[in-house]
Amino acid sequence: MAGLSSYVPLSIGECKSLSCDKPNIILITLDTTRAGRLHCYGYTRLTSPSLDNLATKSVIYTSALAPSSWTLPSHASLFTGKFTSSHGARYDPEGPLNLSSAIANKPSWSQYRVRSISDNEKTLAEILKSYGYKTGAVVAGPWLKKIFGLDKGFTYYDDSQISSLNGRRASQVTSSALQWLKKVSKDKFFLFLNYFDPHYPYSPPEEFIYSFLPKGSLYPGKQLSVVEKNALYDAEILYMDYYIGQLFDNLKRLNLYDNMLLIITSDHGDLLGEHGIFGHGKFLFQEELHIPLIVKYPGTEISSKEEDGYIQLVDILPMILNRLNIPFPQDIQGNISPEIKHPIFAEVYPLPAMTPYGEWRALYQGNIKFLWNSKGNTMLFNLKNDPAELNNLLPKDPDQAKSMALSMNEFLTTLPKQKTSRPIQAIDEKTRESLKGLGYIK
Repeated sequence: MAGLSSYVPLSIGECKSLSCDKPNIILITLDTTRAGRLHCYGYTRLTSPSLDNLATKSVIYTSALAPSSWTLPSHASLFTGKFTSSHGARYDPEGPLNLSSAIANKPSWSQYRVRSISDNEKTLAEILKSYGYKTGAVVAGPWLKKIFGLDKGFTYYDDSQISSLNGRRASQVTSSALQWLKKVSKDKFFLFLNYFDPHYPYSPPEEFIYSFLPKGSLYPGKQLSVVEKNALYDAEILYMDYYIGQLFDNLKRLNLYDNMLLIITSDHGDLLGEHGIFGHGKFLFQEELHIPLIVKYPGTEISSKEEDGYIQLVDILPMILNRLNIPFPQDIQGNISPEIKHPIFAEVYPLPAMTPYGEWRALYQGNIKFLWNSKGNTMLFNLKNDPAELNNLLPKDPDQAKSMALSMNEFLTTLPKQKTSRPIQAIDEKTRESLKGLGYIK
């Protein structure tokens, strides 16, 4: 797409809408959803019929990458167009949000703390609100509760019903979203939705449990195999996809679907036994970073196609603003595809209490991926020849690793750091228990 300087609004005839130049926008994140587990990304199982159908009318990005491997920093990057080191929403022993139930005078009280988005960060919702958009959000996971700061700029932010380990079900997200849409359907609106179902624990509703398993193969107390866990993860995606399809059907009934900008992506993926690991947020392997990105433009202004160049969540804010002909904040770090100029970069900083494996940063240059590790477990992979990241090339090519380490450090020095802090605040008990049950804190 062209940059702002060459943006030319489409004629009304191409978009069947009097508000074509400023279409309604829905942005959806599929929490913990790997790109490679959607059928439209080549997966053999039919996990995503609704999204597959959307993909036939959309731009599908085959090499989209998350900037981190867990929810809070990735969503902050999505909303600010900045990398974690700049927006600051991450685990931090000095952070103002205390996740632990312990209070001062106990040694564990500082182990589980995070930072939220800085007060001075400008978010996508704030920008669109200033241009006359009604801004609403319905979220499903505990890391998107208001206390973590991702509600900045939303007039309506529904983070209710997040009380169980499964967060909020897809049926509830779609139902709440439709209630809000009916109220604002005659206005210009931006709606953000977060579906949480593929997140651990993998426990799809009864009617979806045996989608990819033999009937009766599961029973209470059974120790699940890797194969069974993978099948349940896929069933969670299928269940989520069903209710996303219900959302699409209702958007069509409300005459909103055709002429809106609709973006589907994920905050990160999940390790499902690869490298001997389950989960996310402690490493930066491809299973955690390779995410879907499907963009349906209003009307027929852009034909369906695949884009195979790298793109990251930091690039979605400028993508949206460019389409709306809205100037970018001067300090954003994202770019407009296919002219991505920033390094392709990811970072994660788990607390020492969470993992013995330290912090990780990843840098991509073409097919080569460099993984820096604070514990010295640095790696180098050729993703074209070794997509499963099994063959560490660092011993064979130390010069390449050294060069990419230098490039990574140079990039990090250019990133302005988070400027503001807040007094220490404890999160509410329900959110704490959800995070504890999901394995984020002990």
